[in-house]
Amino acid sequence: AEVSTQSTGEEEMEFIARTCERHNALIISDEVYERCVFPGEEHVRIATMPGAWDRTITVGSAGKSFSMTGYKLGWAVGPEELITKAQAMHQTVVYSAPTIIQDVVARCIERELSLKGEEEAYYTQLPRLMQDGCGILTEACREAGLPVVEPYSGYFMLLDTTPLDLEFDTSKVPYDVQCSKHLMEHHKLATIPLTPFFGLNKELSEKYVRLCFAKSTATLEAGAEIIRGLRK
Repeated sequence: AEVSTQSTGEEEMEFIARTCERHNALIISDEVYERCVFPGEEHVRIATMPGAWDRTITVGSAGKSFSMTGYKLGWAVGPEELITKAQAMHQTVVYSAPTIIQDVVARCIERELSLKGEEEAYYTQLPRLMQDGCGILTEACREAGLPVVEPYSGYFMLLDTTPLDLEFDTSKVPYDVQCSKHLMEHHKLATIPLTPFFGLNKELSEKYVRLCFAKSTATLEAGAEIIRGLRK
């Protein structure tokens, strides 16, 4: 799970952990949005579930934790046996972690540790920024009569495009891919289709697109105005 909170995922994570333990499977947990969890929620690591630590590698991201996605740098946390094997693999497949970037990220982490829980800490400010951005787009979608799947963290929310009553020939290109192209070309609204993330059961997501709220307030307000006008 990319993000799990007490409100959304602990029971599901316990089920996954039990299942992996029963089948002796490893868990690679993408938790890059751990620092974007909205106020009032708490990030819960799957590695903390009973029996999960010894079989889990947790992946984090400097790009998401410090809003510098261009750095493409992250980290992995887990038991020594698994991390040692991950290191052996890592050195043969990744060639984009310059020393200077590692040093910058290390200093960012050290700063946050020294300011833990304080108002000026970036980890204190970031969740509020993400929640405010999400709120701007969510309000606009509701005013336009467009259902949304509200997140508890992260950069993205899901928009149900069904009320737009758009029709496309989906024999070759999925509905959501064409919908995203239509919204960009005709409304100047950039969205992200979901079906490319699916191997099977693409039909489950074909009417949804992703909206990114990790943007400046000016950009979000401009996008909100476009969304309000989609059904006019």
